[in-house]
Amino acid sequence: MTAVAVVFPPAQDTLPLRHALIFSPVLPQWDQGAFFTPVTDVLRLAGFQVTVVDTLSLWDVSTTTVRELAERWRNETRCFGEVDLLAGNALGGAVAQALAGTLSPSSGVLLVSSPTLTDSVLGDRLSAIAVLAEQGRLGEALALLGRRVLPEGESGPIDNLEPTVGPAAGLRLARGMRLLLELDLVDDVRRYAGPLIHIVGARSQLVTDKHVAGAVHHQIVSVPGAGMRPHSDSPEIVAAIVGQFVTASG
Repeated sequence: MTAVAVVFPPAQDTLPLRHALIFSPVLPQWDQGAFFTPVTDVLRLAGFQVTVVDTLSLWDVSTTTVRELAERWRNETRCFGEVDLLAGNALGGAVAQALAGTLSPSSGVLLVSSPTLTDSVLGDRLSAIAVLAEQGRLGEALALLGRRVLPEGESGPIDNLEPTVGPAAGLRLARGMRLLLELDLVDDVRRYAGPLIHIVGARSQLVTDKHVAGAVHHQIVSVPGAGMRPHSDSPEIVAAIVGQFVTASG
């Protein structure tokens, strides 16, 4: 297994240089960090060098839990140097929460639609996507995922991604979804003494404010009208939230 990552330099020369490490969600195919562009751009403008990793690049068949995947990344992230901001989206945010205890309290944790715990509703919806992928019905699995990431009550054209993804896409999708089942990182997150923020969509069909948790000094922000991808649905609002968070957390 080889860690896959892409590095984005800060938008302008600033000292001291700060480093943000971002974990990706379940992607059927690695997209070179494009999934988080609205947030990455904010961080780069704030003077961060941003490293985005393909969270599933360290997964293999022996990896059955988020904690196991996080432990692999715990060893790997030493190669990236000091981390001033740990961030993640969906599965990537779950891994970031499992790793939060390794950070200095002076660092920060930024989570977008990242579950801390999975209830039966979220578990059933993730399982439905995983089952389709496991049955070889990748087009249907991607279409269902596409519908679920939209804000509740909205519909729109769902791109047929099946012809554009590689042969490993179904396995990545199924196993990534299954890693999030029976998830409970509440104690891990509440033990983190530093600044932490959860950003979720108020109309998300997947991760909602019911699925995230933090200590009393942490923040949970619900973005009005947004679905599972608030950074895409409401980029200006999320950019302002992220900007305020990194400024306040130093």
